[in-house]
Order: sequence, then C-alpha cells, then structure tokens
Amino acid sequence: MKHLFLAATAVFFSVALLAQTPAPKPTPAPAKPADGKPADTKPAKPRDPALDKPVGVAPGRHYPVSAKQQNLNLTVHFRQLQKGEVLLAHYYANQNRVLDTADIDANGNAVFQADSAAPGGIYIVVMPSKRHFEIILAEEQKFKVDVSDTNKIIETIKVEGSKENIAFYEHQRFMNEQGQKVEPYRTLLDKAKATGNKDSVELMTKKITAIDSVVKKYKTDYQAKYPDFFMTKVLKLMEEPIAVPLAQCPKKPDGTIDSSYNYWNYRNHYWDGMDWRDERLLRTPVYYNKMKFWVEKVVPQHPDTLAAQMNWLINQTAQSDELYRYTVSYLTYYFESSKIMGFDAVFVSIVENNHALRKCWWLTEENNKKIVDRAKQLKFTLIGAQAVNLFLQDSSGKTVELGKIQADYTILVFWDPTCSHCKVEIPELKVYYDSLRAAGVSVEVYAIYSELDYPTWKKYIKEHKHTWKDVSGRDAQELGTAKYYYDVFSTPTLYVLDKAKKIIGKRLDPKGLRTVLDRRIEMDKKAGGQQ
Repeated sequence: MKHLFLAATAVFFSVALLAQTPAPKPTPAPAKPADGKPADTKPAKPRDPALDKPVGVAPGRHYPVSAKQQNLNLTVHFRQLQKGEVLLAHYYANQNRVLDTADIDANGNAVFQADSAAPGGIYIVVMPSKRHFEIILAEEQKFKVDVSDTNKIIETIKVEGSKENIAFYEHQRFMNEQGQKVEPYRTLLDKAKATGNKDSVELMTKKITAIDSVVKKYKTDYQAKYPDFFMTKVLKLMEEPIAVPLAQCPKKPDGTIDSSYNYWNYRNHYWDGMDWRDERLLRTPVYYNKMKFWVEKVVPQHPDTLAAQMNWLINQTAQSDELYRYTVSYLTYYFESSKIMGFDAVFVSIVENNHALRKCWWLTEENNKKIVDRAKQLKFTLIGAQAVNLFLQDSSGKTVELGKIQADYTILVFWDPTCSHCKVEIPELKVYYDSLRAAGVSVEVYAIYSELDYPTWKKYIKEHKHTWKDVSGRDAQELGTAKYYYDVFSTPTLYVLDKAKKIIGKRLDPKGLRTVLDRRIEMDKKAGGQQ
C-alpha cells in the first residue's frame, strides 16, 4: 500500500509540435553571377497575421465557483527554518507546475498571497531541502499550516482555518499507518511465493486483505462524512469496479458462466467516479494515471476500438474546457507519435472529430492546419486503405503501374543506394524476396528510387542483379507526389500490399516485414488458399 500521491515526473510537450509534416528541403541560395554582383532576389512575402489567430474562443465550461471561495492567503510556518525559498506548485496531470515562491522570514513563516483564488487542486509545498508535502486548495484558501518537524511532516503537521485540510491530513496519517502495517506482510508474501510456501502465502494474503478492507471502509466513511470536500471527488475517481468471483458471474444463454463479465463490468464502470465538469481533478495525479491506464491497458489495443473509445472519452471531457484541452492534446500526441503499426488511424480519427471541426480553440490557425493536414496525409496510408496507384518508369523508360502488378503480395519500398540503412536492408530484402519466390509465393517488389541521380541508381540495380520492379520518378515533382502519398521522410520506407493492393503492413524493417508477411501468408493458407 503506497502513499496516496507520488510526485509526478514532469513530461512537457507542445501542441504546436504535434503532427507537423516533414519540412521540405531548403532551396539553395541563388548563385552569384560571374561579375560577382549579388543576384536579384524577390522580397519575402510578409507573414499572414491570420495564421497566428486562435481557431476559436474557449466555450467557458468551468466548474462553478462557490460563493464561499477565498482568495489565496496561505501561511506556512516552519519551526526549524528561518530562511530559504519555498515553492508552491500544483499537479497538472503528469507534470508539476510552480504557482508561486515565498521566502521564509526570521519567524519561520512563508506567506503566499494573491488578489484571487488559486486554481483548485492538490498543491505541493516544496521546502529548501526539496522535501515536500501536499495541501488542498479548493474553497478554503485562507489558512495556516504549521510544520514542527520537517523529517516527520505527516505525523506532526497541523492546520488552522481549513476543515478540508484538517480532514486531508487525518486521511494521510491513517493511510501512512496502514501502509506501515501492511509492508511487513507484503515482504513476507514475496518470500513465501519465492519459496513456494503455500500456507504462508495464504496467511499473508489474508492479513493483507484484512488491512485492505479496513482502508476501503475508511475511504467510504470519509466520503459519507465529507461529501462536499474536493478530496471526496479524488477518492471517488480512484475507485475501481470490484471483480465478482467467477462462480458468481452471470450465465450466458447457453447456461455457461460468462467469463468476460468482469472485464466488461470493469470497462463499463471504470469512469463512474469521474465528475467530468470539474477541471480541478486535472490538477491531481489521479486523472492522468487513470486515463493512461485506460488507454494502454483497459481498452483493447485495436485501432478501431481505440478510436471509438478515445472519441468517447474526449466527448466526456467536453464538459470542461481545461479537461477537454488537455485530453485532446495528450491523445493527439500519443497516437500520432506512436510506433505501433496502425495507431495512426486513431490519431486521424481524433483529428477528424476535433481539429477538423475547429473545436480546438487554443490552437492558432497555423498549428491547427498543420495537424489537420498531417491527418489528411496519413489517411492515404492507414492499414486497410487502398494504396494510391503509381505510374513510374523503370530503368529502360517503360512505365510500370503499381495497380497492375499481378501478385498476391506486393512489397512497396522507397530506397536510395547511397543511404546507409538501405545498404544493409535492401540486400536483406532481396534475400527474403528470393526465398519467397523460390517457395512459390506470389510476391513482387515495387522499389522506388527516392532521389534523381539516375546513373548511380542504374549502376546499383545492374550490379546487384535486381529481378523485381525498380522504378523512379521522371522528375522532382512526380517523385515528390509519390513521397507525399506514402509519407516518405526517410529511407528505406516499406509497405506491404495484398492482392487487391490494400495496405496490410507499413514502415517495416526486414525483421518486421518477415513477421507481418509470413503471418499473413500462413493466415491466407489456412483460410483456404492465397487470396
């Protein structure tokens, strides 16, 4: 049983950096003429000020401010300190943000004052030694905290003028005491498991369960006793659906026990304790951790399911400006930058349902357009999408149409013989390609030269005796168009297409290619023959 709140590791990202398309190569500066005089250049176009305008205005969806709301007037008294700087920070999802600083005076007081209330949430008071403790700033913000022993803060801290923080530290002391009780049993349980002592495992499990029951009852009683406290909302958000013993699960129509009941019950009621109107929950570590676990562990990791559930989650947060802004920003970045094949479809779905509909009021027109344009580009190469047809020339000048290649599987690759990665991966691809052909697999490679140095390209394919379809763009525009549709910003970039020329794999290295294609070939064989 761990301390309720742990200092979050700060992880910063900028929405402005989300999903930008690769920058084009810089245009070379104009060469100077033979007489040495600088060449005439056109003046740069002035930047369109409309690009810096926000997409919209925040709708103003905030948790209602209580008539009892106090302006910030917090005094922290340290009996052991007479100097040094104290920080007042708050959680913001997985970050810590500093709100203010105060110097400790000769009497040991650090005072934080403002003409308005601080945003509600769980705050961290950081001492000069970097040790810290937590307080709640909600309605009551005019109070005093007395720290008599900086080495035993939870045990000795006293609060005057804030009923919520008095109750909060009663809670913290109780949790600390229970944690100390359960820790020895956890250690003994680990040892018993390691040695295979079943009796000890059963005994330690019972003792831990008994303490856990006491903690659960305390939390339930706390919420009943303090229904209007912010901490009660935090505790409700931390709650999770209780699993039902398998024998007690409902039965399916055929009379057998529904073994999936607990999963669906957990998933369907996972967010029951969340007040979607209250952005103050974002200023705790709980919302972020709960959302992250939902995204990574609770929702099945399939793009279609993830897209539906992420949009559901975002729609819930639309009841609060700040929750909506954070959740959209986090999920947009998470799925656009994911290395898991197919997850870019979730990014596209989020953008189509939010950015493209101009709901992201905090973004400038320019940044919103970059994100929308990025989603439009990625849509061409989503798993299951019909591959964009290409009409490129082989080394003899003959046009080779991608869509007319007769093969059950087509490997499409952008490459360059001078690229260091290509020097390793293209020969590996040839070995794999030759082995598939020798095994009777209907496969072809459509290899697109990613540059315009045709002599180098022709020399390489001749020396290495390529038997697949080597093609290139006729000029920079044709090549650039192909790169755009297939999102090429480095080489090699590799896709796998099925017989209908739909994308079944993307951005694979040789090992990943073997995994994806071998599995697909085997799956098609089991289905009754190759496509």
